[in-house]
Amino acid sequence: MFYLFNDIKRKDILDSFLALENEISGEDEFLSKIISFSVENGINGNLWKKYILYILIFNENPYTLAIERNKPVIGNISYVEQDLKKYYELYSYESNVIDKISSFDFKKEDTSISKIINDLYSKIDNSFSSFYNSIINFYKNKGIGEMALYKAFRVENGVLYPIYNVLNVTFDDLIGYDYQKKLLIENTKNFISGRPYNNVLLYGDSGTGKSTSIKAVLNEFFDDGLRIIEVYKHQMEEISNIIHTLRSRPYFYMIYMDDLSFEENEIEYKYLKSIIEGGIEPKPDNVVIYATSNRKHLIKETSADNKLDDLHRNESQAEKLSLAYRFGLQIYYGSLSFKEFKNMVVELAQNNNIRIDETTLLKEAASWELTYGSLSGRCAQQFIRYLVNKIK
Repeated sequence: MFYLFNDIKRKDILDSFLALENEISGEDEFLSKIISFSVENGINGNLWKKYILYILIFNENPYTLAIERNKPVIGNISYVEQDLKKYYELYSYESNVIDKISSFDFKKEDTSISKIINDLYSKIDNSFSSFYNSIINFYKNKGIGEMALYKAFRVENGVLYPIYNVLNVTFDDLIGYDYQKKLLIENTKNFISGRPYNNVLLYGDSGTGKSTSIKAVLNEFFDDGLRIIEVYKHQMEEISNIIHTLRSRPYFYMIYMDDLSFEENEIEYKYLKSIIEGGIEPKPDNVVIYATSNRKHLIKETSADNKLDDLHRNESQAEKLSLAYRFGLQIYYGSLSFKEFKNMVVELAQNNNIRIDETTLLKEAASWELTYGSLSGRCAQQFIRYLVNKIK
């Protein structure tokens, strides 16, 4: 009997396996489900054992939550050991069906889930003590559930749902902008280290690498506990409730707003102002807000703002500027000079093994820029992708 570990979110394969052992269901159904698990998550090797680890990682109960939050565990610890012994029996179970999936090799790029499960699997030898200690240490160091496995989340009706695929870019993939990257990395290090940090606004011209920098900082600090939650401006009212649920979790959360700007008649920015500073309930130390925008001041200003018949014109303008000022760190991403653009094209060509005479390369790049884009990293990337397809 399972006392604590009984709320299995991913139990369909386990049910199929138990039914198979009792000759209720067929072998094909079991194999189909567990191979689907492998394909969806990029997991190879002993799928049965790794699936057992997967369902344990997702098992939220009073015991695992207490461990994750570094709180004292109240109650008889022997129940926990008894539960995990039951799962170890399943983990160690041998049958002809399991033999068929004990060395499955599905050619797929590793995912964040597969890396975590493979790492946990590698720590377990053929003993219950190793199994038990590895699981408990995982809860202590990594946590439980979706927050332990996924990098990014989106919001739907106030509920967080994982984003399964996050572009695996690094700061090395973003050529140039060294000063901007340095500021962003330093602020994020301060955030996850418990030192003073700022909310960040990345603003500037389109295609200069603002969104890429956000993805890079997430990939850089994921192993340190950084998670990202993508929020759109129509969801501003939900942010307070979301932050309240994050307060007690042992991770560091980046509330991310991409391409943030408000029209003159939109008032959602008032919610954001209150969240960043000035609300009755202060923002917890494990939450930071990062936003990108093409506008430094975020709220559209019109010629009407400068009319002389506005008796409180300065107050009206200050109200619109106050949102941007609440981002303590504002990092500007400007368009490239033509020399910087050419240098970027040359480096990207080298990184993609494009062997073209440099004079010809730069001539084609200049023609591409005039026809299709601007002096930006995005334009350079698009040109390189065009050349790669042309060469093929």
